[in-house]
Amino acid sequence: MPKKKLGMMLSTPPADKNSAMVVSLANAAILEGIETYLYLIDDGVYNIGSPEMNALEDAGVRLFACAYGAQQRGIPTNSDRQTIFAGLVTLSDMIKGCDRFITFN
Repeated sequence: MPKKKLGMMLSTPPADKNSAMVVSLANAAILEGIETYLYLIDDGVYNIGSPEMNALEDAGVRLFACAYGAQQRGIPTNSDRQTIFAGLVTLSDMIKGCDRFITFN
């Protein structure tokens, strides 16, 4: 039986309560053995490189970020982390490929 897949999109900055919710939900999903994907868009790209996002990556969350959003906010897209900078086609594929998809705006 294939693993379940959870996708999430976060569009708010680190100080917003949604960021903490995404981290908690992602950690719970990983503990349950669910493949977890996170796409950072708009002000969500400010979460890139935060200790919480780094820990999620280390735990196995596949982290994607909007390349255009990062560029517009002056966030470098060349990172030594595993974050993949991509466009909306990647987000669309993620939505289509996951069993559940949740947005946090």
